[in-house]
Amino acid sequence: MTSLLSIGKSGVLAYQSALAGISENVVNANNDGFAKRQVTMKEQFTAAGPAFLYRGAQSFNGVQAADVTRVWDQYAASKAWSANSDNSQASTRSQFFSTVQDSLDDGDSGVGVKLTAIFTAGNALAANPTDATLRQSLLYALQDAAGAINKTDANLSKVSTTISSQVGDAAGQVNDALTALARINLSLKTAPQGTSGRASLEDQRDTIIGTISDKLGVDVTFDSYGSATLRMNDSGGPVLLDGGSAMPGQVAVLFAANGTFGMSVTNDGTTSAVSPTSGALAGYAEAANQIAGRRGQLDALAVNLVQQINTWNAQGTDLNGNPGGNLMTGTDAASLAVSVTDTNLIGAADATSPNGNLLTLSALRGANGAETGWRAIVNDQALRVQSAKTLATSAAAGKDGAYSALDNISGVDLDTEAADLMHYQQAYSASAKIIQTARETMQAILDLF
Repeated sequence: MTSLLSIGKSGVLAYQSALAGISENVVNANNDGFAKRQVTMKEQFTAAGPAFLYRGAQSFNGVQAADVTRVWDQYAASKAWSANSDNSQASTRSQFFSTVQDSLDDGDSGVGVKLTAIFTAGNALAANPTDATLRQSLLYALQDAAGAINKTDANLSKVSTTISSQVGDAAGQVNDALTALARINLSLKTAPQGTSGRASLEDQRDTIIGTISDKLGVDVTFDSYGSATLRMNDSGGPVLLDGGSAMPGQVAVLFAANGTFGMSVTNDGTTSAVSPTSGALAGYAEAANQIAGRRGQLDALAVNLVQQINTWNAQGTDLNGNPGGNLMTGTDAASLAVSVTDTNLIGAADATSPNGNLLTLSALRGANGAETGWRAIVNDQALRVQSAKTLATSAAAGKDGAYSALDNISGVDLDTEAADLMHYQQAYSASAKIIQTARETMQAILDLF
């Protein structure tokens, strides 16, 4: 009779644990980073004779919940983290490449249209080279072109500043996450196996690794305690966190004057210069390099425009009968400006006619002209944006597929949980019935006396 009560009690306790596991699964079904809990049941035996090692010398004494485990696969998780890094890099690159394209502004108020307006105004003035209004229009066209180039450079500078700010934030988030992961690693070394508390720690560990992988590509390994060791980029990269150490590495960012940046990792007193190969920080690095390159091209275009316009004007004769002087000044895109306000200083004439020099202005539209240089910049950026968008779409699909595969393993299926709930509820009720039957039987025996 005592065995019957023990069997019923074991069932009630075991299936209560199983129902608690199902409840935890259902409550957290839509929570990112939660891996399905699985309660393992096993038979409970007691010795029934002197030969305990002999199977026949044991008697069945109910069931017990052996442990609580996460349904999880390290290979699928690693693949998902890698896909997450690739997607973050691709999406960041696509976002900022598109922003650079918008900053170049090849619309009606953009550099290309304003450069063309210089030659349009020159052609109009060639028809009446002494007209003061037409001369003023040419100066205005030069001012508009300079202003458009100034504005484009300022826009690119703002994007560069935004990237620098986000890079600093991302590096700080990585360092904070590494510190949190180091604490989780220490907790895992003392957390009992097969417990719900340990499973929660492992969920937190994986969530933090996912956060880091969004910013940096990482190679992850686990020791026998489940503590994570992270290396940047791949298995040969610098150690970000040693699973056996309480002190994580620190990621630092150093910015150059042109907005590009370098990175280093300091761990255990050793500093290593590194370049991210994936993650958002890799995307920021590509965008920062591109902006620096575009600003360099824009500076070269501005200097070229100054040289060509001033050289052209010097070849002509102004209305005062003097050789044409400099009309523009500037050593880069930011400092480009028109340096005169007197329309008489435009060297429209040459030795043969009052508009002879104006007729040569169109020669500046050749392969080495500012217009051609601008079109090359815009066209190249458009190609890069298209390529970046294609890669971003592919990377997003790869991430979705990797996380879907992980979710198929670790995710909670509510239909399955509902079926298991009914199964364990019935088992729980049956165990309770066993206790009730044992009690009634005992009472019936006692009633005989």
